[in-house]
Amino acid sequence: MANGAGLQMRTIRNLLMAWVLTLPAAILLSGSLYWLFTQIF
Repeated sequence: MANGAGLQMRTIRNLLMAWVLTLPAAILLSGSLYWLFTQIF
């Protein structure tokens, strides 16, 4: 870690952003599919 070979701040930020954005994306996708299927069937 001390020589910079460990996790870099940019990598940690990318991981956190991926975790934060996954839930809203899943909610939007499932909501859209639910609406679509209720309109079709």
